[in-house]
Amino acid sequence: METRSIHRDPDNLNEYFSSTLSLLSDTANFLSGNTKIFSRYKCDLQSLRDELESNCENKEVIGRVRSHIAEIRKSLRLQGYNLKRGSSDLRVEGFRNEDALSQGFKRCVFFLMKDGDVLYISGMSNHNELEDALESRLAATGYRTVSEKHHLWFKWTNRVLILSGAASETADNLELLKQYAASHKDHLLRKLNKLS
Repeated sequence: METRSIHRDPDNLNEYFSSTLSLLSDTANFLSGNTKIFSRYKCDLQSLRDELESNCENKEVIGRVRSHIAEIRKSLRLQGYNLKRGSSDLRVEGFRNEDALSQGFKRCVFFLMKDGDVLYISGMSNHNELEDALESRLAATGYRTVSEKHHLWFKWTNRVLILSGAASETADNLELLKQYAASHKDHLLRKLNKLS
């Protein structure tokens, strides 16, 4: 019985190099958004990038680098990380007013719950009405403690979720959100990935 090799030599070396470099970049993007684990892999990723770029015409080196990247990604998945969002990002960018609508932004309100959940609502109503609707939804499901409430403008641009404070969001609340997003980016992206 014939067995197939998992690591076939590609016919097109440039394509093989490009796809390996893309995989490395996706992995690095994912890790850079997870400050808790990035430092463990930073030197390794840089070494792989250097090796790949200096051997862009060597199939064996490209294959070895690709295998090493696959091992890193497998290890991360086993630790419970979802690498599908590797090239997604989240940015909190200051405040916006009603002109944000003309720039493609939409309104949303979300609650950061004490139990770690994130509840959200988006729509055309003003932020206070959206908050009331989300409060009603929360009340219907039973009492749960809300840690933070945020009135925001949002827009997805090239797999980047941009969040900006609305007029009804205080500067202190937006700063809390920035701090939360810096240390829980992957969690927020997972919870808000269907925000539209």
